[in-house]
Amino acid sequence: MWMNLLMIAVVVLAGGVFLMVTGRRQHERQRTRLDVNRELYEQRIQELDQEVAEGLLSEDAAQRSRRELDKRFVHENAELEQVHDERIRSDIWLPAVIVMVLGIAGYMAFGSWGLQRQADEALQALPELGRKVISDDTAQTTPEELETFALGLRQKLLRAPDDAVAWLVYGRVMLALGQMEQAIDAFEKSYQLDPERTSTQLSYAQLLVSTGDEQYLGKAARLLSQVLSDDPQNADALSLLGVVAYQRGDFEQAVSAWNLLLQQLPEADPRYQAIQQALADAEQQLAGAQMTLEVLVDVHPSVITQVPPDGTLFVYVRDPDGAPIPAAVVRQPVGEFPVLVTLSDADAMLDDYRLSGLQQWQVMARISDDERIDQAPGDLDAEPVVVEPGTEQVKLVIKDLKLEL
Repeated sequence: MWMNLLMIAVVVLAGGVFLMVTGRRQHERQRTRLDVNRELYEQRIQELDQEVAEGLLSEDAAQRSRRELDKRFVHENAELEQVHDERIRSDIWLPAVIVMVLGIAGYMAFGSWGLQRQADEALQALPELGRKVISDDTAQTTPEELETFALGLRQKLLRAPDDAVAWLVYGRVMLALGQMEQAIDAFEKSYQLDPERTSTQLSYAQLLVSTGDEQYLGKAARLLSQVLSDDPQNADALSLLGVVAYQRGDFEQAVSAWNLLLQQLPEADPRYQAIQQALADAEQQLAGAQMTLEVLVDVHPSVITQVPPDGTLFVYVRDPDGAPIPAAVVRQPVGEFPVLVTLSDADAMLDDYRLSGLQQWQVMARISDDERIDQAPGDLDAEPVVVEPGTEQVKLVIKDLKLEL
């Protein structure tokens, strides 16, 4: 309210300044004409005095001429002053009033007054919109209604910033509007105000999990642990905890969480099949992560002198009947031999092409004088060995295979 009054005062002041500046300019132009008249008057007086001095005009005649000149000078100046006043009224006041009226109207229509009016209307519509948003769960609510609802919530939170539930609802609306950062900030405020509220913990954790960002996954895990410490059988918390663990590569915890969840869900539950599929995938990932192959690599004495001191050792496994892309590879600088290298799914080059997914393992080793795994002249290779998945250890000997051809 005070801001609105201040802005009106500024507009009025602007009109006053306009009036002063315009009036001063008119006055300066009027003074210029009066000065010209005065100069002409004084010049004529001097001419009369000169004519009297030269005997061209008698003193009586000169006096009459002076009196006539005085009357004309006074009359002309009076007319100029009257015209000046009329122009001030017509040329200054009307534009000044128009400027002030247009300024106030523009401020009311487009300035903060208009924005404040929208905010007030949004606050008044908040209860009705709230019922619609909650009943439709934002699915059938138009973007315009959501924007208005969000504006009303902001006005409410300005008046009651400690309302944890309002912050929670505001966060959900921001999420529906695609404003992720504002949604996270709102959920954080709600959580800080009421850290023991289970619905806030779960909603906040779900939002953080949806980002897939590692920095948020850790916080989501802590929120879910807080829920499960109070309610170890909470189905939503167990489900989300499995997702967090899976995304972080902790397949053992994902399997544990989803196993606990399946034990308490009836098979008719719509979530049962999805959790069962996720559990099977996590178990496969866990089995792959636990499946390892140890490769003992040695160098044949005949090629010891050919080993580049700054070379790179590659030990890898690929599908003997498939693409030459390694399913698992370890790269390390050449050092002392023999050397033991361990391969697992953690060494995969592609997320969907792993050691655990192959029907057979072709184990290979190569020493290169650069950092490229592709075969090049001067590389030293071991004879490939094909083994069955689950084999625990193999031995490879690097030698000059070209000499054996």
